[in-house]
Amino acid sequence: MDNYPRLFIKAGLIYALLGAALGVTMAIDPSLSVRLRFVHIHINLLGFMAMMIAGVAFHVLPRFSARKLPWPEGMKYQFILQNVGLLGMVALYAAGGWRGGIAHAVFVFFAILAGMAMAIMFYNLYFVLTAPEETPKPEKITGEMKVADVLDHFPQALALFLESGFKSLANPAARQTFAKVVSIEKACDKHGVSTTAFLEKLNSELFKEDSSAPIPTEGSGPGKEIKHGEMCQADTWVGSLIKAYPATKKVFESNYGEGCFSCPGQAFETVEQTASMHNIDPEKILAEINAEIDRDIKRP
Repeated sequence: MDNYPRLFIKAGLIYALLGAALGVTMAIDPSLSVRLRFVHIHINLLGFMAMMIAGVAFHVLPRFSARKLPWPEGMKYQFILQNVGLLGMVALYAAGGWRGGIAHAVFVFFAILAGMAMAIMFYNLYFVLTAPEETPKPEKITGEMKVADVLDHFPQALALFLESGFKSLANPAARQTFAKVVSIEKACDKHGVSTTAFLEKLNSELFKEDSSAPIPTEGSGPGKEIKHGEMCQADTWVGSLIKAYPATKKVFESNYGEGCFSCPGQAFETVEQTASMHNIDPEKILAEINAEIDRDIKRP
């Protein structure tokens, strides 16, 4: 976790403890509630809740949306402004001298600081959720490219990643999250794979010398098609299986979830590969698929 998201969360926890202490104080002496209610509310909302939301959101949203914050430096300014503004307001209010004259002007100043902090948070979090622009299909794979970009344009590359030791990509959740922010170079470093050798392998497989050669399609890799009347094998292509026996789709949905079919590489994966990716025994999936096929064949 980066420094400022961590600071936001830590500050939020401190404000939560302070808010709880104020709540207990007002419970013991209700006469203090008139003066401390404002302080209690703002410590909990602008302190605890806003700080916690900012810290978690700054850590999570850029990773899940695969976009950088539009103003990363703004986290520092937000943290400073939010704390100074909040503490200034509650201190003046608790002292009881914020109405009228200079005290009121100072109170407004602190309120403006807190408002500026919220504006910075809005800017960073709102625009990090904006859908990224579609990137054109690359003519060459480079180390700076994100892993997910390669898989989006070349679904057949998933098998190459897995063969080369990138086992974490077997998890669909990893392909939808961290793969969007990790470059090939960083992924190679993490998995102990030579970046140069892997890039050569990728470019060699994905870009054949004959530029007119078609991109691999279902059944062209280490798997096989299935025809109606045949039983399913571990190396049967999922796409071919569903074409021959549409009823088998519900087997995958019941075991993997409906989101499985949103994956662009699904048609290039075998039954065994999909089972391994979802940490399910391939024999279990095969048994359910073939039971469905047997019913379909026997159906009049």
